Amino acid sequence: MSHQNVIDFVERRREQGHEPPDLGQGSVLGVLPVPETGAALMIVGYLVPAGGAAEAPEQPAAALQRRAAAGEEDLVLDRAARVARAGGEEIELTFREFELLDYLSSAPGRVYNRRQLMAAVWDRYDDEGGRTVDVHVLRLRRKLGRHAGRIVTVRNVGYKYQPARRR
Repeated sequence: MSHQNVIDFVERRREQGHEPPDLGQGSVLGVLPVPETGAALMIVGYLVPAGGAAEAPEQPAAALQRRAAAGEEDLVLDRAARVARAGGEEIELTFREFELLDYLSSAPGRVYNRRQLMAAVWDRYDDEGGRTVDVHVLRLRRKLGRHAGRIVTVRNVGYKYQPARRR
């Protein structure tokens, strides 16, 4: 694959509402069931620098400190430390709650149905377990407090992550 194709792919994903991951961070691009096998193909993409030496990406803690200094009380996910923070305070999440929030927030605005979420977060590929997703979303919203509105229910479809509106 040529360098130009990689750039085009990233731009196409950005146009579809997906923000690319930080350098060295992976993002699930898709989960495709493999018919008659009970398995699924998970496509994971990594953004890597083009050419020469890469600049070190900003550390999540530094980004959090910069936002706190600017007076922003935003919801921040630190994937490396597996921690969610709101207004600088850590939110205690279970493993699955963090995975669910991370997966939904990796593509803001994209709607995922329950089956897609079960495949990506619980590694289950059947139609059962949709209520599991609903219960985890309910618990996650409770823990997010004033940020609970970030996880939006799309009736008869599933859920999406809606980022905060910038002023």
